[in-house]
Amino acid sequence: MIADQEVGTHVYIMPTHIDHIFKGLIEAFFQEFMELFCPSEAALIDFGRVEFLREEHFTDVHRGTHRRLDLVAKVGLKEGGEKFVLVHGEFEASRKSPDFPRRMFRYFCQLFLRHDTEIIPIAVFTDDAHWKTPVPDQFAMGLADRTFVQFDYHLIKLKHLDYRRFVDSANPLAFALMAKMDYNRREQVRLKADFLRWILGAPVDPARRSLLVDFVETYMPLAGPDQAEFQQIVASDQDYVEVEQMITVYEQEGIRKGIQQGRQEGRQEGRQEGRQEGRQEGLLLLLERRFGKVPVAVKQRIRRIRSAERLDALLLAVLDAKSLEDLPF
Repeated sequence: MIADQEVGTHVYIMPTHIDHIFKGLIEAFFQEFMELFCPSEAALIDFGRVEFLREEHFTDVHRGTHRRLDLVAKVGLKEGGEKFVLVHGEFEASRKSPDFPRRMFRYFCQLFLRHDTEIIPIAVFTDDAHWKTPVPDQFAMGLADRTFVQFDYHLIKLKHLDYRRFVDSANPLAFALMAKMDYNRREQVRLKADFLRWILGAPVDPARRSLLVDFVETYMPLAGPDQAEFQQIVASDQDYVEVEQMITVYEQEGIRKGIQQGRQEGRQEGRQEGRQEGRQEGLLLLLERRFGKVPVAVKQRIRRIRSAERLDALLLAVLDAKSLEDLPF
């Protein structure tokens, strides 16, 4: 759902929560994202020179709306000296907008007018529907037999991707995004264990790994018999030793706190504690990427936060803050 807020004479359209989930993950794994879905362009980019532009807005004069673009990155090239190009990404939770290709073209035009450089436009659709009619990945404008504009963009529909294409990938982001790809729902319990196993086996630092794990936990929730089956799989199969160890670490504090209420209640509380720690580490990672070294006092304040809603609110705030002082700690 999109919330509207009045800004001057325009309505400011707030990005959806799902936009922010994907935006945070893709910013943390920007190189992996480009290598996974745009390998030709990724081969040209100097990932040591990436700057995320936080204040890129799109103004629709005709509709009176003002919208912040989901992701705009200014990137250097391996060859080209000081030259830079832009990567523009939009994360869509549904295909309800009938004029989406036209909207992507409008975004492209405004970015080009502001920056006068090449732009790599990317749209990621995160909905779970299997489209009967695809959304076009181009926009054309012409009259009679002449085409005056031919605009193409990368369109990634995760649910149309078979997760098995990425099983042998060395790209850790793929293992998390598999949770939104196409798979047999009857196999989701074991697949969740597999996705987590592959993530834990990837050479990723703990903070970024927590983002991948939390993504899978968010989009592959299990309950009742499915959760019991998942616990049985990771506890009895040697291939999932690391997954069980991870769950044990995540649950340990919750089990201790919940022991008087019974083992099952404690395990549920422990899983929640684990997700809280994942949110905390993900928030700290984004703070370091944006503002450099995070003061010890700030780290301590973040690790004392137990509210998932509070951590999510801070995550959203960090994406738009210009300094640590802007954040409501």
